[in-house]
Amino acid sequence: MKKLIFGMLVAVTAVGGSVATYASTMFNANGKLTPQWYRYNGGSPTDGNNYTATVSLPSECGGSATLCAILAPENPDNLGHPIVEQKTDTEFKN
Repeated sequence: MKKLIFGMLVAVTAVGGSVATYASTMFNANGKLTPQWYRYNGGSPTDGNNYTATVSLPSECGGSATLCAILAPENPDNLGHPIVEQKTDTEFKN
């Protein structure tokens, strides 16, 4: 019985992970990728690998001195990281 419950738990977890991965690459009504917030980790600001996806604008952002986060669509070829362009919205911290 324990093996059956454990097997069902593993299956539910696997399906949940697949749905979460799919949902993270959402499209709007125009077929464009929906932007989300990414925290800047340092390094080259034009390299998408230097950002980490966040649920919302990080609380320490909102100033004007240092790059803190960007609002950009997720890169479908590099999940969890943004497509960085000149027209990307940015937020700064003091």
